[in-house]
Amino acid sequence: MTEPDSGSDANSGKTKATLTPDGKHYLINGQKMWITNGGFADVYVVFAKIDNDKNLSAFIVEKTFGGITMNEEEKKMGIKGSSTRQIFFNDCKVPVENLLSERENGFKIAVNILNIGRIKLGVAAVGGSKMAISKAIKYSTERKQFGTPIATFGAIKAKIADVVTKIFASESAHYRASQNIDDAYNAFVAGGMDSAKARLKALEEFAIECAILKVHGSEVLDFAVDEGVQIYGGMGFSAEGPMDRAYRDARINRIFEGTNEINRLLTIDMLMKRAMKGTIDLMGPAMSVQKELMSIPDFGTSEEEGIFVKEKKVINNLKKAGLVVAGAAVQKFMMKLSEEQEVLMNLADMLIEIYVAESTLLRIEKLIGQRGEKACEIQKEMAMIYLHSAVEKAASAGKQAVYAFAEGDELRLMMLGLKRFTKIDPYNLKNARRKVADYAISKTEYPF
Repeated sequence: MTEPDSGSDANSGKTKATLTPDGKHYLINGQKMWITNGGFADVYVVFAKIDNDKNLSAFIVEKTFGGITMNEEEKKMGIKGSSTRQIFFNDCKVPVENLLSERENGFKIAVNILNIGRIKLGVAAVGGSKMAISKAIKYSTERKQFGTPIATFGAIKAKIADVVTKIFASESAHYRASQNIDDAYNAFVAGGMDSAKARLKALEEFAIECAILKVHGSEVLDFAVDEGVQIYGGMGFSAEGPMDRAYRDARINRIFEGTNEINRLLTIDMLMKRAMKGTIDLMGPAMSVQKELMSIPDFGTSEEEGIFVKEKKVINNLKKAGLVVAGAAVQKFMMKLSEEQEVLMNLADMLIEIYVAESTLLRIEKLIGQRGEKACEIQKEMAMIYLHSAVEKAASAGKQAVYAFAEGDELRLMMLGLKRFTKIDPYNLKNARRKVADYAISKTEYPF
């Protein structure tokens, strides 16, 4: 699909397919780049526009059709075990029956491929993160400075705990979305839908979550390998150590399957489109939160009992903070909101942190139900570490968005609202991190 001038804007590809006079073949002409396995594949799925169509079509092309040439292997920063080549099509003769699906349906096919590719990339990044921190933990128990293993130092423990916590949180969100997709698929099939269509429909239903997870998983991996380099110190910068390759290999994940910037914009774009269609009610809750802002805050203590009662209220308030900022941005910019990419990125960051923090609480709540609270003490500490981080990030992103479009009384009111909805009780995060790190160090690897 990718071309020299067609990356994030996938539908702008210039490769053309022209029907031959006898109507039996398409002649494909154009150039593709960054094609994984292109050098030794026998079959290609090629995206091209037929004549002057607005949208892409897809074709099944065999190497033996002819008219296919390619450049040498691309030399890349990382993932050097993955073969990528530029491929050129010069009057490549493709039988008309090799049109995949229908004319101009290629872009829809590509989008569905990207949806599943995003959640798969995210969870693969989580796997890479586990390997990176496991190597770093083991090294920290072996490397001595000042006569003692560096794993005993608070600064190293803080790094280990933060990486372990983010991995656990990201994995929690991946479990949640994966189960949601499976449940949706099963419901569609039970309703009589064809299995293949049900898979696509289920993925489409959770496309927002797939985009969130691609961003979060890839950024957790980058954080894990960066801290891995730091824990290894000089050996982290050496090509002889494992972090050199991990650091270089990780970097591509924020670019392919849609850059993280594009995926952030997509999360809000898809959310807004669903709200416009009425499939998600955003305006109702947004109006309720606006009314709540004008009322006196409830200072009463909760009478509810159970695990994470206060924490769930924090999550609920973060959602209100997101609605406040999103609602005000929509009112301010109306149909031009899509041009305010900085604000959309801020909103996406709020959404991502809320989703992952909530997923983490839900997973640990379920684990406690299975194993009991005492057996999940370390997981509870991770829930608090991640939730505090999510509140800080959501508050910062919300402020940046509000500063971009509000002023005067509106700005003051919105800042009061953000402050009100991004509160969390103090917690000794240093002790929490030490408990998490000590547990991981005792296992000499990522322990969950």
